[in-house]
Amino acid sequence: MKNIAIIGLGAAGLCALRHLAARPNFFRAVGFEQSSQVGGTWVYTPEVRTDKNGISIHSSMYKNLRTNLPKEVMAFPDYEFKKSLPSFIEHFHVKEYLQDYAEHFGLFSHAKLETQIQHVEPLPSTNAGSVGWRITYKNMQSSAASETEDFDAVIVCNGHYSIPNIPQIPGLNKFKGSTMHSHDYRQPEPFEGKTILCLGAGASGIDIAIDLSSVARKIYLAHNKEQLTSEMPSNLVQATGINHFSEDYSLMGVSILFLNTLSMHHILH
Repeated sequence: MKNIAIIGLGAAGLCALRHLAARPNFFRAVGFEQSSQVGGTWVYTPEVRTDKNGISIHSSMYKNLRTNLPKEVMAFPDYEFKKSLPSFIEHFHVKEYLQDYAEHFGLFSHAKLETQIQHVEPLPSTNAGSVGWRITYKNMQSSAASETEDFDAVIVCNGHYSIPNIPQIPGLNKFKGSTMHSHDYRQPEPFEGKTILCLGAGASGIDIAIDLSSVARKIYLAHNKEQLTSEMPSNLVQATGINHFSEDYSLMGVSILFLNTLSMHHILH
């Protein structure tokens, strides 16, 4: 029997855990999740920066997000979303789906929630090659010391949306207003009446700019793509991408800069 560790219990981690746990004669599978819920990036929290355990908030989820893919495409092949839901659903429906999936396939008995992975290292090799991995982890709800366990294999499913990528734009440090990365965006209300410069027009960048336009005075959506042809809110203006910052943005009344740039990939070690 092989001991398999799965790090992260979002969609990918849950799927891996489900298929390994279904073969108990071959695998002992353990899923590690540092938050209190399974669901990964689909777990919305109004918190930013760190959670109650002092761990960096993983999810970039914001309150008004709706999927840009139909649920029929997002579902696992043998486990459908509720038929009563529309094709394009709100984020909490996806979280509920993943939690129902975990419950249906009995995955919680194989999961260690609120458990942070602190270190992963290969075990000393032998003539036969690598013999496995040593994982050090800590239960964040316990005062006990960290634990160490050896595994034959490790599946890393920690996602790609937790570490903001701050672009190196000349003059950015001279901007006199507030700067925020989309990873920390939750809801539009705090930005009522503001003039905002949103940098980046990927799927999330466009969606957040439109969300902000419901309360903001004006939105400048700066990007290097072709002009978006979809109908936009009347207070949203498209602008060319920015390769350096100057005083002009303060003169335009911009008080908030949103960095809708990608997050960095991070592999545990």
